[in-house]
Amino acid sequence: MSDPMAHRLIADLIDRVGEAAGAAAVRVDAAHEFEVAAGAGAVEVVALMETVVRIAQGLQADAVADLDARRRDFTGPSIDERELSRSLFAEIGLARQVSATAGETTYRLARDLADHPEAHAQLRDGVVNQSVVAAVCRETVFLDPARRAEVDAELSPYLAGLGPMRASAAARRLVLDKDPHAAFERTVRARQERHLRLRPELDAMATLSVYGPAAALTAAWQRLDDEASARRSDGDPRTIAQITCDLATEALSGAAVAPDGSTAIGVEVGVLMRPETLLGADDASADLQGYGPIPGELARQLASGERSWLRRFFTRPDGHRLETVDPRRRRFPAGVARMVRAADALCERPWCECRAREIDHTTPYARGGETTIDNAAGTCRADNLVKESRGWRVEQDPVGLRTWKTPTGHRYASRHGTGPAGAGASSPSAEMSMAVMSNGSVMEDRLRHLLTVARR
Repeated sequence: MSDPMAHRLIADLIDRVGEAAGAAAVRVDAAHEFEVAAGAGAVEVVALMETVVRIAQGLQADAVADLDARRRDFTGPSIDERELSRSLFAEIGLARQVSATAGETTYRLARDLADHPEAHAQLRDGVVNQSVVAAVCRETVFLDPARRAEVDAELSPYLAGLGPMRASAAARRLVLDKDPHAAFERTVRARQERHLRLRPELDAMATLSVYGPAAALTAAWQRLDDEASARRSDGDPRTIAQITCDLATEALSGAAVAPDGSTAIGVEVGVLMRPETLLGADDASADLQGYGPIPGELARQLASGERSWLRRFFTRPDGHRLETVDPRRRRFPAGVARMVRAADALCERPWCECRAREIDHTTPYARGGETTIDNAAGTCRADNLVKESRGWRVEQDPVGLRTWKTPTGHRYASRHGTGPAGAGASSPSAEMSMAVMSNGSVMEDRLRHLLTVARR
């Protein structure tokens, strides 16, 4: 069956990109010889590709708006709005190969652009980038559609010369002029979105960011900065930045930070590693739960603290799968949930990088799915609800490959825990997870020797 709207958007994309490419080619040919030698042609191609991205993003918003309208017509008014939204966010995320949260951002921008027709037109034409129009839409979110259209008309002539920060500030001034009360509503809404976020960085480091009310966080920062400055003045050899970081870490973890930045963690921090790595027979990488691969030597340091302990997951003879549990149980026991999170702490839905907070059945229990490790899946809360929504289904083949099927019939394979990204912690013998353990004993020395001999 043909889809006229989809064909129109595809044809529009081809026409607009073709025109932009033709204009760029003309500019390349018109450049002087010395400009070409300096790289003028390459610059034109860079600019062209940016224009192509902007055009595609503008038309993508049209496609998202069309998807929204069609899905609502298809499902009818009886469907719960939250279920419909989750389904749309997830499907857009899968189509873009990003998380459902990113899919929601794309969806909301498409909805907002309906009230900013001139900004949307400039995005389709490649005149402004998506960050600029998104900044304007965020600032006008509490205005009624008529006033949003007024802001759009007044601001659009200047957007091409603005970056996201200046566009946001300009839109905010117009919003305050048209509806001062909207500024207060913005602060109320923003406080409801406060959160804490952990982002892995290079070299076994991470960034912990706090999004909260500016007054409270400014006060917290000032307190840490004052204490760091005082300690520095008293002769602390660390820099103020290092002291500030260490003070914050101590306050949040409850553990003292050594001058070199190391911390004696007194709570369970899961590390997945080979027994040989644990006992020093090799230096294969390990996995720190919530972070990812870390050097084997660092994993052993984490395993040598005085307040640490060892947890072992017993596996089947193949060394890769946990022994099965009672298949008749409705809920997975805590040990299985630990194992699933140890194998991959992220949501199993393709391209979702949220934490796996829900451990549930791949084949639902209500449809005969058994409570076994092979049927256990770790997902974020949103995707656990999505896979139970109308038109969604998750299928698993005999080798464990899971496929997500969407209401539009698209299929996406879930490959978490396979290939180079997920193979670092697996071993032919057993998988081990620990927060930390005591220093080596005679028994451990003997086990290390036996493992070394067995591997030769």
